Amino acid sequence: MPLYVTDTHPLLWYSTETYGKLSRRAIRIFQKASRAEVLIYVPAMALWEAGLLVRIGRFRPRDSFTHWMHALLAQPGFALAPVDADVIGSIIGTNFSADPFDLGIVATAYQKQLPLITKDEVITRSKIVDITW
Repeated sequence: MPLYVTDTHPLLWYSTETYGKLSRRAIRIFQKASRAEVLIYVPAMALWEAGLLVRIGRFRPRDSFTHWMHALLAQPGFALAPVDADVIGSIIGTNFSADPFDLGIVATAYQKQLPLITKDEVITRSKIVDITW
């Protein structure tokens, strides 16, 4: 089964059906995850960032944030990737960005040695992980 890690923005765009912002490939990967044909790891840092975006009104799930998060992770094609000691160690050694969420998300993909679904140019230019878009 193909495995990926997702950045926050593609996850939220897919969740809110803002498909026009996603590449065709990203849409296909998320659709396959919804059918349990691929597994997308959702970094804890991406969920934390999404929660903060709810607080400032930039992300509005249909239900509560907690319900959205648990419903997402209940799908067989999505799994939580926690922030563990290896991820933290990778964050400390990474300096391509001052954004702690980007650092944690990239460190998660790096530790899992999986491609990251992202459109973020700073992450792409860093060449720390393989990018899928």
